[in-house]
Amino acid sequence: MTWLFVALGAYFLISLNLTIDKVILKNSLPHPVVYCFYMGMLSIFGLVFAPFGKVSLNWENIITGIVVGGVFMLALFIMYKAVFAYEASRVGPIIGAVTPIFVSLLSFLFLGERFAFRELLVFFLLVAGGILISVDLDGMSKEEKRSKAMKVFWISLLSALAFGVYYVLLKHVYNQGTFVSGFVWTRIGSFLATFLFLIPASNRKLIFGESKHLKLSAGGLVVANKTLSGVAFALLNYAIALGSVTLVNAMQGIQYGFLLLIVTIFSKFYPRILAEGIDRKTMLQKIIAVVLIGTGLLLISL
Repeated sequence: MTWLFVALGAYFLISLNLTIDKVILKNSLPHPVVYCFYMGMLSIFGLVFAPFGKVSLNWENIITGIVVGGVFMLALFIMYKAVFAYEASRVGPIIGAVTPIFVSLLSFLFLGERFAFRELLVFFLLVAGGILISVDLDGMSKEEKRSKAMKVFWISLLSALAFGVYYVLLKHVYNQGTFVSGFVWTRIGSFLATFLFLIPASNRKLIFGESKHLKLSAGGLVVANKTLSGVAFALLNYAIALGSVTLVNAMQGIQYGFLLLIVTIFSKFYPRILAEGIDRKTMLQKIIAVVLIGTGLLLISL
């Protein structure tokens, strides 16, 4: 059951990372391309794990790992496009709720994962809680809000599909070899994929233009947040390597429970940094969702 506690720690750090992402994208970096570029370039530091285990030099493992790292950058870019345009506490939960569904289907088809009734119940509770925490039940009769909600849903769905493909491929990589080998090659893949952002001239203008005007404090925040992201990412990868990729991903609902708590605190005490409106009815809805998620986590641990 080690994977459960590793995953919980990873999701808490990811929720904190996603909140800081929103602050950076809103106040420092005006376009997701710029942020993804920095994120991808810093992926090369995944090489620090190389001395701690055996790194496979088999060409099949190398190519698979690099491709999986590229898929991760694609999923990340789509997610940041959504976070940049809409509320982090709305986009994140949708991706977190739908990704496990894609992961479960793809794992069933390609990894041969099968679950007993109890595990299926846990999966249902975790996903149901994740969906409930992301659904806007208030004011959906307004046409403008419905239109915005649909835009959020479709871009989040696309991101969830990309993440679903990534996680299943990642589990395949870990099934092929060691954790350290899979982690190192996928990080190298993300680093190499970053250079694809430089192909369009408009992207180069954004990246190098903004780099000239990027404040030292903002750059430091990007590096610090990437370090936090790296730790969280490594923990999540390790949880996937140890346990079921489907159940680890189904736990994403707790990540957005953490996110809700962090965003609420920022909105209350630091509204100039990050403010997102959450009324009492919405808060009650999300509390019920957290209860469902908590019940699922309890069943896992028993």
